[in-house]
Amino acid sequence: MVGAWPRLIYRATTLATEFTVDAASLRETISRNDWFNVEDVLTETDLVTRVWADEIANAASDHIADSRWEAFALAGIQQYANASSLAEVKIANLVKQAGYSRSTFFRVFDNLTKYQLHLYQLVSQLSTEVYAKRLFAKPRPPLEFAEFTINLFYSADCTIPNDWVATLWKKYGHVGHEKFHPQLSDISRTIAQYTQEHRSLGYNELAVSDVHPVVCLYEREVLESRLGAQPSFPAARQARRWKDLLFGLVADKRCLGQQSLSGKRDASFLKYYSS
Repeated sequence: MVGAWPRLIYRATTLATEFTVDAASLRETISRNDWFNVEDVLTETDLVTRVWADEIANAASDHIADSRWEAFALAGIQQYANASSLAEVKIANLVKQAGYSRSTFFRVFDNLTKYQLHLYQLVSQLSTEVYAKRLFAKPRPPLEFAEFTINLFYSADCTIPNDWVATLWKKYGHVGHEKFHPQLSDISRTIAQYTQEHRSLGYNELAVSDVHPVVCLYEREVLESRLGAQPSFPAARQARRWKDLLFGLVADKRCLGQQSLSGKRDASFLKYYSS
């Protein structure tokens, strides 16, 4: 299955062409190690998923050593992207597209929901690797860092349907939030390291222990907004609020004051975080 992930890119780019120009624009932004404003594309999940496929494919080439896993991961991403619900994706279709037998599928994953969990966690982990690579490519002041971080992770979350996450949480939520989302520790370490290395740009002195509760709170809130009969995810207000919250965490008082004077953040927000 060498080359399976590049074929995902080819297939994705040959789907509906109505957003071709927009996709090219978003990819150009990413190529500069920036990220597009997720608030502008919340209703275009197909577009966001197509653009993210490039990044996931590049990260996956160094992450998946097992050709069977790569084949089933590719099959799953393609089929879940085109399904209106989890129930539409059948093992028979997965093994047919992956090119392996049902017995191989069950040797690797035991059952369908365990496979779904592995796929969900894989995509989440790969988005974390994309984040680290793009983040460390250039220095960013705190406000730019906060917007880049939330734009990237919120857009990654938008590529995963709410019903998929709700089904998996119902089945495996008993393991606990951090085992369900094992990428959170890596995100916390990445943020702490980046802010430590760029203190001169106006960052607080932050340890992993300072960052991790906030990272967990973000993922917990996104998760809870997906659950229920009428999910509230995604929402521009939620994304914007988390940009403000992350900025308030990482920026030192001088940086916060400068942003206040420039009119980019209101005084009540700054008072809350400078107390």
